[in-house]
Amino acid sequence: MMFNRLFHFISLLAATLLLLFTARRWLFMLTALKSTPRTVAKTYQPHVLLLVPIRNEAIALPGLLHALSQLDYPASRLTIGLINDGSIDESAAIIHEWVTKYDHWHSLTLPHNVGKANALNAALAHFPQGDIVSIYDADERPMPDALAYLVAPFIDEHVGAVSGRRVVANALASPAASYTAFEGLVHQLITLQAKDKLQLAPALLGANCAYRRAALTQVGNFKPHALLEDTDLTLKLARAGWQIRFEPRAYSSHDAPTSLMGYWRQHSRWARGFNDAAQAQGVIILSNNTLSWPLRLELLLFSLGYLDRVALVVVAFRLMFSLHRVSNPMKVLSLSGLFYLLLLTLFTPLLQILAALKIEGAPWAMWGRVIWLPLFFGLDISMAVWGAWQTLRRTTPMWEERAAR
Repeated sequence: MMFNRLFHFISLLAATLLLLFTARRWLFMLTALKSTPRTVAKTYQPHVLLLVPIRNEAIALPGLLHALSQLDYPASRLTIGLINDGSIDESAAIIHEWVTKYDHWHSLTLPHNVGKANALNAALAHFPQGDIVSIYDADERPMPDALAYLVAPFIDEHVGAVSGRRVVANALASPAASYTAFEGLVHQLITLQAKDKLQLAPALLGANCAYRRAALTQVGNFKPHALLEDTDLTLKLARAGWQIRFEPRAYSSHDAPTSLMGYWRQHSRWARGFNDAAQAQGVIILSNNTLSWPLRLELLLFSLGYLDRVALVVVAFRLMFSLHRVSNPMKVLSLSGLFYLLLLTLFTPLLQILAALKIEGAPWAMWGRVIWLPLFFGLDISMAVWGAWQTLRRTTPMWEERAAR
């Protein structure tokens, strides 16, 4: 009896979570389809400290450094800091070669690997230059005008951080890369664009992003050993009252993992990172009376991240477990409600992907890759469950090198 009551309560909680996430997806999809992005002219040119954390990136690094050398931004107002986070490949030699070419390029060598967040914190302490701090990973390839667009919204003194557009360059390289591209299109062209329009703190993306240094200092900079330092900062900056913007014209490309194992490692790490953020900040968000209830609810749902997939599994299990035991007509109606909720939950992401492809004007080859959605959605659910299990086990998070992805 006690088990049945507990199972019923958990199922009800899971169904409520699914309903909230599905309604949220529809709100963002309709908002994105009916509105135009908020934009600011790229005339504001503050001094920028551009940081690149580097750990064994000898293969990817030259492409990024070439792209950074082509940025259309005044050298007198730009400091580039390359952080060698204990690399043991040829990264140090590549960094040395490039910093000797330009007076405004500098390097910081850390004696051993400390992870992305700690490396960025060390660089903030080492380089005093820059009212705005921009972050790029080694696999990014920003367009020449990306930085100018990225810093433009900071003309508003209430803006604490800005994310630019990150596009998967190898979207047709494999089914895994295509599905990652679909996720990026939905997350940026629908979710972030709608949240920017609704002023609901669009998420920071970890690279091709920028922060006001004063805002970073206020919230304690990057959280040491965080798997998703961008998610942690999104929540902290929003809680502190800073506005966060999404600027799709700040365009940068990168390669996504092409193998199933690379996809699994990347997304299970993200799931664990979201779970950690929700565990650390969920209650704090809800109790923050300085924020509006819509913003509080959105920050909570954002921090829960991949738990909607776990909720879907719980609801599906409840439905299958209960179907053969139903005799009461009212219970039949209740279970039919769960069935339609499951259908709506499963088809809504498909509709979001089709809407994002339409907004993007994607080539027909990308539309054809929709056929892989059932496989990868199943993997996505499995990864979310695995991430939840890793959170319960309290396994030690690690910053993976690119070669392992």
